[in-house]
Amino acid sequence: MERFEADFIDTNENGTGITRLDGMVVFVPGVLPGERAEIEITERKKNYAAGKCLSLIRRSDHRIDSLCPDEDVCGGCSLGWVDYDEENRIKANAVRSALRRAGLGDIPVGETVSSPNRYGYRNKMTVHYDPGAQSFGYCRPESNVVLPFRGCALCPPVFSDIVCCLNDNSDLAAALSPASLSIRSADDGVTVILSCRERNERASETIRSALKERFSEISHVLVSAPDHRETAELTDRIAGLDMHYSAEAFRQVNASAFERLLAMVCEEAAKANFKTAADLYCGSGVIGLTLAKAFPKAKFYGIEINPDAVEDAKKNAARNGIANIRFFCGDSASFRQRFPASPDLVTVDPPRAGLSSSMRRELLALAPQNVIYVSCNPQTLARDLAELRNNGYRIASVTPVNMFPATKHIETVASLVREAERRISHEPL
Repeated sequence: MERFEADFIDTNENGTGITRLDGMVVFVPGVLPGERAEIEITERKKNYAAGKCLSLIRRSDHRIDSLCPDEDVCGGCSLGWVDYDEENRIKANAVRSALRRAGLGDIPVGETVSSPNRYGYRNKMTVHYDPGAQSFGYCRPESNVVLPFRGCALCPPVFSDIVCCLNDNSDLAAALSPASLSIRSADDGVTVILSCRERNERASETIRSALKERFSEISHVLVSAPDHRETAELTDRIAGLDMHYSAEAFRQVNASAFERLLAMVCEEAAKANFKTAADLYCGSGVIGLTLAKAFPKAKFYGIEINPDAVEDAKKNAARNGIANIRFFCGDSASFRQRFPASPDLVTVDPPRAGLSSSMRRELLALAPQNVIYVSCNPQTLARDLAELRNNGYRIASVTPVNMFPATKHIETVASLVREAERRISHEPL
């Protein structure tokens, strides 16, 4: 085995330490810039090598003790061992690196806007069931192996208490042949969702009664099987909006950081001169509704492929008395088929895969004067921004938002302005 002492100069987007040996880049997890470590090379490739840290010789001032007792095996809190300032620097660097690889190295990246809370912020937890151990836990990274559960600092303490209660009373869930357990919190309480392989009404009622008796915070216990789906409505107040969701609908897991992101989106929209706007991938409508409330003289359209989310969005518009937005169910890439006029402003918040090729073509054909792009993946964001810039857009700002503290994940808000002549053709590119 090759062993060396090495000084570390940087980290990549996952917080993996970077050093050089004989001119070759070496990636070593768990080491920070400024640290010196004894490392062992575990893998050599043509252009880089990978290694592991055997011992620290010089320790960074940014290194802290992780709150997660299972950090080394769980992988969720991959940045929980660095202080918050360093985590935010790493995440801004992740966005900067993604842009550079896409040929956008000249685009400045703002400082990371951080979440008010580094721990206890998640409003959703999902754990999986190990039938052998008759217990719930997180899966080991890139595997189906369920780890013993000892708590999760990213979630409210009651979430961990509920999981531990079920694990300590394994007979409660075992009769249902569970597959997974989700716990969600909202303003009206905690909802527990058990996804089971079999339907058993007596066992369902037993576990429902036991959990509600033990935890006063629980408002709903839902037990679903392949032939029987239970649901409930959750309520939240976000950015001054009263939002209602079906229990399994997508919601941002960090409400306080999401409010900061929404404020940024409104600030960017205020710089645009627009009368009509489209919110693509609108989900349950939070971004579109926030903008429609902030700009009551403009007309807004939201489009989303999930029909349940669209129904939630329509109800939320009515509930908040917002009349200047309309929601439609459909593929966001079909916007021009629904609306003959091109919007002046478009907001997009796609999944991790980013904008599909058809969506990128649609966006360029719509040719809005302003685009606000909310992304959860710096790599696909950089790819899409590069194509937009190559087709007449100036990238006005790129700002990371730390929606997922202590993890490797980062949200980003990018604002673009069209500088080339506006396209008015609705023919496909």
